[in-house]
Amino acid sequence: MYSKKYIETRLLQHFSGKETFSREELFDFLRQFEPDLKESTLAWRIFDLKQKDRIKDVAKGIYSLEHKRPFKPQADDLINKIGSLITNSFLFNSCNIWTTAWLNDLTELQATSFLYLVEVDRGSMEQVFFLLKDKGHFSNVFINPDSKVIEHYISEQPNAIIVIPMISRAPTMKVNGITIPTLEKILVDLYCDPRLYFAFQGQQLDNIFETALSGYEINYSRMLNYAKRRNRDDDLKEFLRKNQNLRKVVSSIIE
Repeated sequence: MYSKKYIETRLLQHFSGKETFSREELFDFLRQFEPDLKESTLAWRIFDLKQKDRIKDVAKGIYSLEHKRPFKPQADDLINKIGSLITNSFLFNSCNIWTTAWLNDLTELQATSFLYLVEVDRGSMEQVFFLLKDKGHFSNVFINPDSKVIEHYISEQPNAIIVIPMISRAPTMKVNGITIPTLEKILVDLYCDPRLYFAFQGQQLDNIFETALSGYEINYSRMLNYAKRRNRDDDLKEFLRKNQNLRKVVSSIIE
């Protein structure tokens, strides 16, 4: 009988050259040491490996040995002020706030002016807009702007605050009590809304995806499920396939 430590060492050796591997591949590998291993017991083996941080989830039934950085951006003073205003108003159930300043960690070209995105329920957008202007005393607030406003006004603002509608069940997380998007959501939004994120398209978008997917923990099921909610999952898969560097990372997930 092989010890768990020995099997784990062999597992690390066996899958060390692969970006990802499937549940079926892991099952086949473990059965070399436990020929009678049942599917029901496999779930416990996988749970144990994840608890020990030996393997990571990257999608449903897809795992990786790589220990990449978690995406944990810091909320700056402006985000904290916006979040506090909205939270203390007691008028809104939820909001989601982030800034394109975080993208400087994902691209070579360092921006000096940023967007601050405030996502709220569509029916609350106007109230939030006036709350930020009247009580927050922000002069650079825009509500769901069209292409003309983005081109002629927002592009000239150093820290424009934009109130946009929230997409339900979008992947988010909490930082210091403020709800912010996960990296998966940010990537999908950049891809799906080139009108708003015009400064991050073309080669910039490729670079952002390459840096994010190669250097940060990504849950691909979460990313593609959110893209599906935006009716762009097939388009996003095609975008990933066309980029040779991205295709190497996600081939087992998007094929």
